[in-house]
Amino acid sequence: MSAWDDVTSHLEHRVTFSETDGLGYVHHRCAAVWFEQSREAFFRRFGVSALELYKRGWYLALRQLNVRFDNFIGYDDQLSVRCALTKLGRVAVDFHYRVDNLTTGKLAIRGHTNMVAVEATAPGALPTLGRIRFDRAPFQKLVVRVDDLYDAPQGAWHPPRWEPEGLSET
Repeated sequence: MSAWDDVTSHLEHRVTFSETDGLGYVHHRCAAVWFEQSREAFFRRFGVSALELYKRGWYLALRQLNVRFDNFIGYDDQLSVRCALTKLGRVAVDFHYRVDNLTTGKLAIRGHTNMVAVEATAPGALPTLGRIRFDRAPFQKLVVRVDDLYDAPQGAWHPPRWEPEGLSET
């Protein structure tokens, strides 16, 4: 049992042939898929399913995706994919991910996504910037420090931030 089990979601995954490139290593596209799967598991685990949000017309759109590949992952490797909430605002949330290769014992991928709340104002209309509508209070206790997730010194890894003019999360 990990010290992270109380505040993160955790998936185990064995790399399939379809996830590899011609050299037998994992294709870079897989990281985004694994991040999404672990993020959905996070929401299900802590009481807000993505399907429930969708049915209510509340969406978290992907605004930013950062991936850092630290070690190769090959066909048939066993992986641990962990998702942690690292920022919870009124408009946006940040998640960080770590993919550990259990076959080699190495941290293989670090990642970050920034999700922004959008709402559909009318059927068929383009979504507009919204507010996070689910109860955020239970999630406050789940927010973790990025460097703690990666077992790194403070300030060791922070992804670049893209902030368009006029967008405020407060």
